[in-house]
Amino acid sequence: MRNILKSLFTLFMFIAPANAACDFMINIGDKGTKIFEKIAPPMPMFEGQFMLPVQAPELCPNDNLNDMIAVEYVFLGETEETANLAAIRIIALNDGENTESNKLTLMNYAKKVYGDFDTGQNPQIFNNFYAWEKNNKLIIYKRLLNPENLIDEEIFITNDEYDMKLGEFYYKLEQEAEAKDES
Repeated sequence: MRNILKSLFTLFMFIAPANAACDFMINIGDKGTKIFEKIAPPMPMFEGQFMLPVQAPELCPNDNLNDMIAVEYVFLGETEETANLAAIRIIALNDGENTESNKLTLMNYAKKVYGDFDTGQNPQIFNNFYAWEKNNKLIIYKRLLNPENLIDEEIFITNDEYDMKLGEFYYKLEQEAEAKDES
């Protein structure tokens, strides 16, 4: 009996890190001050929006994500004190040769953590997106070739409430930009 328990414990120790996911330390909708104190103050992006970039290995030490993968926290609020987490983006920082995306690092992470999806016979030419709804979160994996032949690859995480708020926020910015162009 003792040997069985010891074997199960040893097996668990090897399996647990393999199934680990990033520890974002904050949930969608939470006040940003929770993470600003632990990591750094955010950068203002637009009026009413802040962003906090972090290298993936800091938040995902057991996930084989390297410094060419970044985690961006996106906050909505007029001030740092009132800013709430609206989304998390995990982004592949590709060079001109798409080196990081060609390694399939982010794709493999998405499959491992959120669920497998069909990438065809050659995953390196996957040019599409896939979405999951899990634990009241919307998760979108995107891997698209842009006009400059660079792969835009990311995992976008939000929930229904903040998906709507982000949509309204960007729509308002677009309307303001159009009004400015017309004047």
